[in-house]
Amino acid sequence: MTVFPPGLVWLASYPKSGNTWVRILLANLRSGADHPADINNLAEPESVVGRWRFADDMLVDADMLERDELERMRPLHCDFAAQDRRQAFFCKTHDRFWRPSGEPTLGTQARRALYIVRDPRDVAISLSHHASLSIDEVIAQMINADAHSNGRVQLPYAVGDWGAHVTGWTEQSLVRTKVVRYESMREDTPGTVREIIDFLGGQASAADIARAVRHSALDELQRQEVRNGFRESRPGQERFFRAGRVGGWREVLTSAQSSVLEDRFAQVMGVHGYAIGA
Repeated sequence: MTVFPPGLVWLASYPKSGNTWVRILLANLRSGADHPADINNLAEPESVVGRWRFADDMLVDADMLERDELERMRPLHCDFAAQDRRQAFFCKTHDRFWRPSGEPTLGTQARRALYIVRDPRDVAISLSHHASLSIDEVIAQMINADAHSNGRVQLPYAVGDWGAHVTGWTEQSLVRTKVVRYESMREDTPGTVREIIDFLGGQASAADIARAVRHSALDELQRQEVRNGFRESRPGQERFFRAGRVGGWREVLTSAQSSVLEDRFAQVMGVHGYAIGA
């Protein structure tokens, strides 16, 4: 069983970049059980980005607020929720880091953050399947600086475009953040997990890590989803846990489609090791 210091830790990413896999790995690390963690029991009951927690803490339903009112209240709520944590609290978010006003979207009191980044060309494929949209529709969303999401459980949030989302989290200095490349996780899962544990100040043996990696393998996640479904799937979605391939965009995207993302995000892609046209 892995032990982490107390405090709020953001698990941040642009959608469909591997965030859920990191949550499952952490859940299996923390449980230390001889059986895999239940994929339908991952969400913290008090998730800071959830509608009911916001309503309970702030005494107002988010749907009663204007968009700018909610955006002003959210950092106050996140900082309130981060206070006096006696245990490690991992919270998934797809929120962009900065508001247009220049203030942080989620406050500044989190102890740490992990930012999971993935090749945007592969993100486009995964997001297309997840959202039941065409590749062209997804790419239009990924380059939209004003992209928003409004789920039934999670609070409405601003995503923005892929490049600004990545730089917003990875280049800020308010919350200490480790960048985790999805591709590195696929290439060397145990090694990447060890880096995450060390960054978060946790303690885990090699056996703990090997067990968590085994219990978080794609075939295990798919087995659970087939047997019990996955509560975070969208209505009508065939399956949430797909192949998770690295470089699959080469066989799916047209040259015109990949060029849209490369032309728009070339600099950010280069910083994080994603070669243009390769």
